[in-house]
Amino acid sequence: MFTIDERYRGLPANRDQVLALHLSLNAPHVAIPGKQAGPAQAFVVGLRGGQGAGVFVYLYLVEAGDCAVYVSGRRIQSADELREDEDDALAFVESLGFMMDNANWRAAAPAQQDEWLKTLPVFFREPTLVPAVKARAEEKRNVATTLGRFLAAF
Repeated sequence: MFTIDERYRGLPANRDQVLALHLSLNAPHVAIPGKQAGPAQAFVVGLRGGQGAGVFVYLYLVEAGDCAVYVSGRRIQSADELREDEDDALAFVESLGFMMDNANWRAAAPAQQDEWLKTLPVFFREPTLVPAVKARAEEKRNVATTLGRFLAAF
């Protein structure tokens, strides 16, 4: 059973800590308690830590630039437990309407892994630091400035 853990805003990790990565192929509209409803991306990530491993479900609310992190609460000690929690996490996000794809983290080239770590919202400490969110905020500022100048000309 996965539950929201408000302490998490992101899952920053290095390449060696990531055990598994699954990405959503679609962005269905979801409503998460206490968050603005809207289209979301889902990530299922297996991470190794100091006391074992854990599987996390990260839902990134695209329009709001916000997230929700779900945890199973169980520390994984074996490969079988990791697969079991991964399957549970995938069933959970699929029940929300996400179609998931295995990124095959371990088989991916180190350059591809580094690219994912630098661009996927799940690996950022704060969703507002995601490059796409920062670019969208800058674009909105530019549009507002341009519109203000246009209106001031009249």
